[in-house]
Amino acid sequence: MSRWILIGLAGALMATTSIYACTSSGRQTSGSGTPVVPGARSTPGSCAPTSKLVPPCGAWWGMHVPPDGDRRLVPDVTAMEQKIGRRLDITISYHDMSNSDAGRFLRDDESDLGADRILFLGWESRIWDEDVDIAWRDIAAGHYDRAIADQAARVRKYGKPVLVGFDGEKDRDESGQTPAEYIAAYKRIVDGFRQAGAANALWVWGVTGYYPFRDRWKAYYPGDAYVDWISYDPYNFAICRGATWQDFRETVQPTYEWFQQNGFAAKPLILAEYGTESHQNDTSARAEWYRDIPEAMKAMPNLKAIVQWNNTDADNCDFSLTGPGVLDSFAEAGRDPYFRQPMASQPAG
Repeated sequence: MSRWILIGLAGALMATTSIYACTSSGRQTSGSGTPVVPGARSTPGSCAPTSKLVPPCGAWWGMHVPPDGDRRLVPDVTAMEQKIGRRLDITISYHDMSNSDAGRFLRDDESDLGADRILFLGWESRIWDEDVDIAWRDIAAGHYDRAIADQAARVRKYGKPVLVGFDGEKDRDESGQTPAEYIAAYKRIVDGFRQAGAANALWVWGVTGYYPFRDRWKAYYPGDAYVDWISYDPYNFAICRGATWQDFRETVQPTYEWFQQNGFAAKPLILAEYGTESHQNDTSARAEWYRDIPEAMKAMPNLKAIVQWNNTDADNCDFSLTGPGVLDSFAEAGRDPYFRQPMASQPAG
């Protein structure tokens, strides 16, 4: 299982754990061998991304780069890119529902970061500096319509396609709220963006990907009309939780196959977070875990983007790219042609 946690922002931006969501039945199914590529292609047979930002010929290579204390994103991201020898295709950042900088989409230099990268904005139903949870039923009842309208206006002004996720990983929620309340809140947000003309927002619905939770997922699904991408967050916890070591394929593929076999094969998948802890005995295993990614990914053609979570979680599980040869093997994997897909040239509005 995993968390959407924003760590390292100063002042009101606190580290937080976010949550998980789920899915419904009755969708198109297909075998896992031929990917479905949603969205219109500008040129038939082209490898350019579709209107839904889906790369037909491979997958996006991304990372959550923890911001430093001054909250500037571009310097931290470009410094990491220099280390790995390539530009990241996609980055993820997190926002609460406050009126502060913590909540505002495209805060600070996010727009600059998006000049040649895809932005993935995670929106959480919390006020971080007050440690307050916002009830889904209150969002659904319209109490946060002004916040929704303000965010939608900012995204519309930005102009370029942007991925937006609301309260990912709700399948581990223990607040007593219901799937129906989540769906109502999710739809209120999406409808608000659409009414405001923010058609460039592409909606990402997410679950933990923790396979024992699979029976929970469908209940939270808001419907195909409200979902452009599906995300999950697989981790190889290993020594952190006394778990059995799993390689990348073992960590990721069971949930991938579940989505392909249970009516969700028409939606592109993204790992909104992923990573591995260290092996208890083998100091080379962590590097090999990342080195194996390209070949494993080619067996999962509907998995269209992966975002490494280069951080430590609230339980001090360390998924950072540290240890012997780890950063080098990650960089090597990212140079595979499968992850060298052409970006769309879509200027901001």
